[in-house]
Amino acid sequence: MVFSYYLLQPIYSAAWHLLNLLQKRRETVFYCHTPVDLEIWLPVQEYLKPIPIATDKRDTYKFLKSKGFRVRRLPVFPKAVIMCRVSAHKFPCRRIIKIGMMHGAYHFKRRTSAKNYLPFSLYMFSSQKDLDNAIEIGVTCGKVGGYPKLDPFLPPKQVTRTNPAKPKLLFTATYDSSSMSGIERWIDRLGELVQQYDIAVSVHPWTNSEYIKRLRTMPGITYIEDNPLHHIPAADVCIVDTSSIIAEICALDKPMISWKLPAARRSVPEVYDIIAATSIQIDSFEELVPALDRALAEPAALALERQKANAIFFDRLDGKAGERCAGHITMLLPELGL
Repeated sequence: MVFSYYLLQPIYSAAWHLLNLLQKRRETVFYCHTPVDLEIWLPVQEYLKPIPIATDKRDTYKFLKSKGFRVRRLPVFPKAVIMCRVSAHKFPCRRIIKIGMMHGAYHFKRRTSAKNYLPFSLYMFSSQKDLDNAIEIGVTCGKVGGYPKLDPFLPPKQVTRTNPAKPKLLFTATYDSSSMSGIERWIDRLGELVQQYDIAVSVHPWTNSEYIKRLRTMPGITYIEDNPLHHIPAADVCIVDTSSIIAEICALDKPMISWKLPAARRSVPEVYDIIAATSIQIDSFEELVPALDRALAEPAALALERQKANAIFFDRLDGKAGERCAGHITMLLPELGL
């Protein structure tokens, strides 16, 4: 548990108990850390009574307000909280029912300690394999919920490209400070590809701000500000590193090229094996164009490996993960049922 929990817990918990004496706590809130959390949550909210949103992040608050959502700032003192994080310390009272959901598909980086799951009454994982991995380290509150963020994109749909004369490439990268990013392999050389390919780029929001600034102003490059899932269906080939977007690309059955990267502190060996099996792996930028030629010529070459990976990453790719997650939630909080 983070240090702020121990600092705030006595004051917050006392306030919660006092408010509960004055008026019994009945409300459930959704804690939204970033706009990505909302994309995971909305397919679940569809099957529940409306739940207010709360955040302690200024940028998230401004974004939600700009989109017309009713949102509150922390602290709030609910009966229960639902979140797409392992952030129980934001609500430091044991009486609050805490329900968690996966922030990304599967765990592409080494997961947090099992003790951080202890405050949760329920934590929903994206697949049975992911739940089994959590149980192995001592998590006892888990159930399989699936990955609701994908629901609006299933089944995969064919998308007409804006520029059919050029193959569409989607470059993705996790944050560089993780030592698991491939951004340094391509950021200086994207300009060499713009004549031959239609290029879009999506990077983790924690990526070095100088990299993001360069990408936003790079001629001939579309920098993706919103959910990259909206852009995967139109891509002919995705260029990846170790980001969990790989699972989403597998779910939408798109060919991938990946950079061979050395193991880092938070690396998961199993994930590196899956990336090697589901993508064309390259060491350097010089190998990229030949790999692109191969991927474009045979887009279904690794489709079977992607299907095998989907069985590891996800519960069922039927577009009903939100409904299943809502069912788990109403088992604990029946008053939220429709």
